[in-house]
Amino acid sequence: MEQSIIIHYGEIGLKGKNQADFRRQLRENIRRRLRTDGLGWKPQQTRGYLYIDVPPDQTNQMDTALNAITDVAGIVWYAPASYIPTASVNQEKPLPDFPQLEEELIRLANKHYAPDRAFCVRVNRGYKQFPMTSPALERHFGTVINKKTEWEHVDLEEPDITFRLDITSDRTYLFTGKRRGIGGLPVGSTGRVLSLLSGGIDSPVAAYLMAKRGCSLDFIHFTATAMQQQEATEYKVSALAKELSKITMRSRLYLVPYTHFEFDVMGENQEYELMVFRRFMANTAERLAEDIGSQALVTGDNLGQVASQTLENIVSNSRAVHLPILRPLLTYDKQQIVNLAREIGTYETSIEPYKDCCSLISEHPKTTSYHQELNWLEDDIISDYDQLINDTLNDAICLVYDCGELVETRDKEVWVKTRS
Repeated sequence: MEQSIIIHYGEIGLKGKNQADFRRQLRENIRRRLRTDGLGWKPQQTRGYLYIDVPPDQTNQMDTALNAITDVAGIVWYAPASYIPTASVNQEKPLPDFPQLEEELIRLANKHYAPDRAFCVRVNRGYKQFPMTSPALERHFGTVINKKTEWEHVDLEEPDITFRLDITSDRTYLFTGKRRGIGGLPVGSTGRVLSLLSGGIDSPVAAYLMAKRGCSLDFIHFTATAMQQQEATEYKVSALAKELSKITMRSRLYLVPYTHFEFDVMGENQEYELMVFRRFMANTAERLAEDIGSQALVTGDNLGQVASQTLENIVSNSRAVHLPILRPLLTYDKQQIVNLAREIGTYETSIEPYKDCCSLISEHPKTTSYHQELNWLEDDIISDYDQLINDTLNDAICLVYDCGELVETRDKEVWVKTRS
């Protein structure tokens, strides 16, 4: 019996003339994830879904493949399946081989049998020229399981297991369950953004949500001191970027020290110090975004969660830059964010002991600020803003992650040449 993985997308199917571009990106992302795990399997496109045929000599790698595509954005559900090619009984109405279908269904039912459990059969008749209706096929195959296996109990509402048949024009797939994907759009299909990544819970979740909307992501993080390569790779935020790259595919993490800002500004005006610092981070991120071709910035801001995230302060921060600042968590409550962090695998790392740079800047920040006032303050206390940003970025270290693996590190010298 031939083995395959069937993959269904959702939102992509609603696209118009550019739908082929989204499908192409999804296939490429699946192929890259499989290749990362040493599999050269190729996803194929057919009407309404994708599939991956498993080489007969590599069926023992099925679990590896299924784990690899779990985090590929754009997939709504997927399933390991066996399939039977449609028999060409005649040219007008090719039909599945019924005896072979029944034999495979019996094998599948026996494999999953357990006493006192209930089953049902569900048929998706995508091939509409097939002469029997889906309900008629469900009754037929349900009867086959009842009569020829030990299964006795049928439950059409809440079965313990569902045996599924998906009938297409050239194949019939048989499988027992759907595995949920993360949905959304394939990474790389909607542009590139630069995400400000902290060591907390919120910003990794914000990055995940942007990846789920099809964005390619790079990250920038502000560190208390300049770092050496080895230290950078062992850093907590590097672990977060590595985990996120399983979803974001290929991402660069820029570790940027804020020592130059600290030397120029610290202690000048403590009640507005935090907002000046956040605007400095936004301006520095904008400069980097322009260098690497990002179209927007992303933050984990959540309206009203902390003093720096009041509406007035969010507006002041946004007006400091020309690029849009995207805030996908703006209306989430904290428990929703925590739940998502657990789901995507960043929560445990995020709660490790860590001193966020914003908390180091000011313990009692102002909850209300105004753009023009902050502009005047910055002009007064920062002698050369452009030079401050350049000096800061020139001390950055860049780590490159690809599908959960560190593939490259770039130290200060290499990074400066890259920017020049």
